[in-house]
Amino acid sequence: MPPPSRRRKARPERIRVTLFDDASGSTPIALPSRRMWPVGLGFAVVFAIFGGIAVGQITSMRGHDVATVFDLMFILFQGFWVLGWSVGVLVLFLLTVLFLFYRESARISGRRLVHVPRLGPLKILVEYDLAKIRNPRVVSAGSGGARIRFDYGDGDNGLGNDMPRADAEARVRTIQSAIAALGLPEPAAPGPAPDPPEPEPARAPSPVPAVATFSTSTLALAAANLVPLAGVLLLGWNLGEVMALFWAENAVIGFYNVLKLAVVARWAALFAGPFFVGHYGGFMAGHFLFIYYLFVRGVETTGPDVGVQPALSALFVPLWPALLALFISHGVSFCTNFLGRKEYVGRKVQEQMAEPYKRIIVMHLTIIFGGWLILLLRSPVPALVLLIALKTAVDLRAHRREHGEKAS
Repeated sequence: MPPPSRRRKARPERIRVTLFDDASGSTPIALPSRRMWPVGLGFAVVFAIFGGIAVGQITSMRGHDVATVFDLMFILFQGFWVLGWSVGVLVLFLLTVLFLFYRESARISGRRLVHVPRLGPLKILVEYDLAKIRNPRVVSAGSGGARIRFDYGDGDNGLGNDMPRADAEARVRTIQSAIAALGLPEPAAPGPAPDPPEPEPARAPSPVPAVATFSTSTLALAAANLVPLAGVLLLGWNLGEVMALFWAENAVIGFYNVLKLAVVARWAALFAGPFFVGHYGGFMAGHFLFIYYLFVRGVETTGPDVGVQPALSALFVPLWPALLALFISHGVSFCTNFLGRKEYVGRKVQEQMAEPYKRIIVMHLTIIFGGWLILLLRSPVPALVLLIALKTAVDLRAHRREHGEKAS
């Protein structure tokens, strides 16, 4: 006779992670500890390898001479890479420590069965509603011992590791007594199916309030994009300055996305935030290197590079009004849409981390191909106006797609 197929793992009522756990007034259920130290040793080996790579990169950054823009972007790229990598190293270290000191217990707390795996000082509270637990039982284990299992929802779950059968039976009786103490009624015998309800008359759909064509954040974004256009037409900005300004906007988007991650991820932002900054910052450093040497300094420029401080000052100081406008524009969108309309509700951390790339990749392609168009036409003013108009259209389309369903 073939063995019965294994049921799916039951989904608990609630899972909480905490450093503090008040178990006063509960009925304890002692559980044998699982042997998790081999897993901890495995994580320790991987931690040592990844940590060694991080230390090697940090050592190579020491004493690095930053004389040109290339030197600065290279050291920034390396620093951002180390930051993102270090998040993984930290996670491996925590997993090593936690699994080496793994313990678990269970208890009856009121109307709940609480399973508490402990990873060092970290406690994971897995809660089940006693009224929904069915068929608590003892099952034989392969090592000759026994285990505790119970049905819950559309699956089943277990408590603890292998233990002597007498111990398992005593713990099952504790759970059964707690369920019986609830005084749950016996399930009623199925009766005839009730008549289906009379269908309600169809109602005319309620009028959906029209969404305004232009929201406050949309107008702010359009106004911010007109600043570089004014700079080209009135102040004589060149291609390099416009490209640098659009690059700076990406940095502003990344800044506000870190704030969004803090709202969405909460305590997990301690890991998600540095990882995003490391990955996104490295991307930005490489992109600025491309912009500076292709569009700012120019591919035909010869001679030694200008020092990093005078080069960046000459590039960004004249752009401060436009930079301020972009910062305010995205700040208005952050406050009115993300916080004001609670766009963070239901947002997942991975979705929030990936959000800037959906918009920036399209914008980067627009900037790069527009910049090549300017170099080919060798007529900067009309081509710059075309580039700014194209970028503004792409920006507004992405903005409305992201916020339009909630904009007002």
